[in-house]
Amino acid sequence: MFLRPLNLTFNHSEPSDDMFGHCGDLMAGIVVWASLSALFSLVGCPACGAVLWELVRRQRSGGSMTPNSVFMLNLTIMDLVFLFFVPFGLCNFFLWHIKSILSLSNFLYALNLAGRPLLTACICLDCYVAVVHPVTYSRRKSLTPRILMAAVVWTITAAQGIMSTVFDELNHSAWAMFVYIIALPAIVICDVSILWTLKKSNPAGGELHPSKQKALQIIMNSMVMTIFSYVPPVLVYILGDLIISDEKEYDCFLAIPILVTPTAGSAIMPLLYLGNLGALRSFC
Repeated sequence: MFLRPLNLTFNHSEPSDDMFGHCGDLMAGIVVWASLSALFSLVGCPACGAVLWELVRRQRSGGSMTPNSVFMLNLTIMDLVFLFFVPFGLCNFFLWHIKSILSLSNFLYALNLAGRPLLTACICLDCYVAVVHPVTYSRRKSLTPRILMAAVVWTITAAQGIMSTVFDELNHSAWAMFVYIIALPAIVICDVSILWTLKKSNPAGGELHPSKQKALQIIMNSMVMTIFSYVPPVLVYILGDLIISDEKEYDCFLAIPILVTPTAGSAIMPLLYLGNLGALRSFC
């Protein structure tokens, strides 16, 4: 949540004149954020459920769990938990004003702001090794390192979530940029390296090997996520002062609405994954 400190203290016993902080008279950004968040929750929850079903169905039908599926499973669980809670967080924001639910909302936002970019970076790194160093990858397909990496991501995510509940303004500070500083360079470097390797290995533009085709689909998905979900909050945090100098207008018209882009990633990624599997065509 890339915001400057906002006065959004909710007290169940004092629902109050300050329930929307200093944005009480500038509700356009709040309405945009709330409306689109609700929409992405409505679309994303069924999509995440469908991805989980596909992963479970493949496992039950005798297919082995691939290294990439380990990360996709964890990413989908994170997205589903976060999106499922979004409507409750919105109801609390507008109606209930219960401090414990606000704390839980701050905690769960870590799934979206920390866990999601880190797991995306893990997916890209796995694809990078598979495409750029295929011999090494074929020798080291054990799931154990991937499970450990996912466990590390969950630990970092939980730590940021816990700190966000203890320090109310943590998600509004430069600390929120820390995960992006780690994840975004890894995602970009892996994506560019994979695309360059695929171009060199297939200069005539013929059909790619199925494994490389799958890697290309995953990388295109991660590029979409990077451009539309991860980059906008970073740009707003870095360049926001140059766009809007007034602190109140910055918070209400720029910083709050931009929170929709990480939420959008939680809904768009499972749709892209289902599209690659052809599941969306079957559903339609």
